[in-house]
Amino acid sequence: MSEDERFRPRRAWQSDEDPATTPPDSDDTSGHDLFRPRRGSAAEVEGVTPIPPPVFPRSAGEYAESPSPAPRRSALSSSSPPEPAAPASVAPGFRSALGGGSLARWAVGGVIGALVVGTVSFFATRAPLDADPGPSAPSSPSASASPSAPAVTDADLVSGSDLTGIAAAASWAVTATSTAAADHEGRVACLSTENPAHNPTTSLQRTLATSDADQLAALHRIDVYATEAAAEQMFTERTTALSGCAELPARIVRSSAVTGLGDSAFQITVAFENQPVQFHTVLVTRVGTSIQMLDVARNGAAAEPGLLATAAARTQTALCAAEDATCTVQPAVAAAVVPPVEPVGWLIPADLPRIRLGAGRWTASEPGDLTSQGMGCENMTLVSEPGPTGREQATYLMTQDDQAPATFGVDEMRFTFADAAAATAFAGKLGTALASCKDRVNTATVSELPAVSGTGQDGVAVSSRLFSIRQATADNAAVPYQLAVSVAGPTVTYTIITVTDAYKFTDPQLAELGVRIPVRASQG
Repeated sequence: MSEDERFRPRRAWQSDEDPATTPPDSDDTSGHDLFRPRRGSAAEVEGVTPIPPPVFPRSAGEYAESPSPAPRRSALSSSSPPEPAAPASVAPGFRSALGGGSLARWAVGGVIGALVVGTVSFFATRAPLDADPGPSAPSSPSASASPSAPAVTDADLVSGSDLTGIAAAASWAVTATSTAAADHEGRVACLSTENPAHNPTTSLQRTLATSDADQLAALHRIDVYATEAAAEQMFTERTTALSGCAELPARIVRSSAVTGLGDSAFQITVAFENQPVQFHTVLVTRVGTSIQMLDVARNGAAAEPGLLATAAARTQTALCAAEDATCTVQPAVAAAVVPPVEPVGWLIPADLPRIRLGAGRWTASEPGDLTSQGMGCENMTLVSEPGPTGREQATYLMTQDDQAPATFGVDEMRFTFADAAAATAFAGKLGTALASCKDRVNTATVSELPAVSGTGQDGVAVSSRLFSIRQATADNAAVPYQLAVSVAGPTVTYTIITVTDAYKFTDPQLAELGVRIPVRASQG
């Protein structure tokens, strides 16, 4: 051995005769490589495919909806049949007078490319606490002020055993765990362009995936903020962004009311209408200065709403303990009305389904004066029919789909009345006129679909009559329409959808809109 070699560390298995010797059974595969089987393992020998990491929106905003011009015409502008001359106050033709409004009034999110940078200096180690199994009713938690950040660790992030209600524990594999905001890969749905008002003092995130055919996956994140006021503001920012999800191609499916999980809880389900459709159910909770978010993604069908709250219960118990808060973690989940968003009372693009999966983007005008002359079967002049105390209109057009007809679009018209009885009478008159159009106009064919009903804001009963009508235009060409006459308290909404035989909503999609339209109307 040379003089220099006395200070060179040796491998435990090296011989003095040959320092370069490596035993034949050594393995240079990294123990942290989750996706590569170790050399000689059964997975490598048998060719078992490892579980791939899940796909969630990245911070670059790959799903973010970029600004675009609002519709400048009514959806009826090029296809409506002639009608008796309108009063002088009505603009000639069928063009909307809404001009160049934009979606900025209620777009939520931040500047694309904003980078959330969080630093983690110290994590105190402790075991996660189990949820309290006691039968007592949930109590209102109250966090006490603390000069230092609560002690949370990556042990408080969900694991496969927490997700057994969604899929068997053995099905789940952790694909990534990070302990600094700058290192997180992927973001919760609808928050890919988040530009937070406050950076967390502690930020932990974990993604888990399964090998199931539906690509079931989960993303869990815990953020701790310097003050409770900062956490409250971030909770509001995130739930507002989720409520109006502006990510393309998201559609809001449903909302749930969640109790028994900290100071505040919020849950919503959205569908990314690509091929295949990917559903995201997102749960957000807050206690004191701590926020947790759980996003469960699955192709083809959404996770059951109640299962996320159960999966998050252990983490919530740990956060309550870290916050020194009084919590009884007994989650309960119930169906709820979708949360109101700007412009309150109207559909938003995330309410409208795509006609073709993987293509199309809805744009909307801001509500303005009603100018529509209808489609020819109303048997009334919409801009001047006696009764309403207010009339407004908004137009929605499909862009970014090369197969969308130029005439396709939605005109939503709202009529406000002094009371619910007057609104019901007006809706009845309009619905009867549409149903009997074929008796007055020889060129019309009418099909009425089953009526739909539901519950709106504050328990208001909502309902819609749905129609499919073909009407001849001046050149005798048949133009198909899908129509909805909706009632919510003192408000009637008349929705005209100009379609073609090959490009239109399915009957189930129209039925869902028949509920969502008056639900939105009940909110404003």
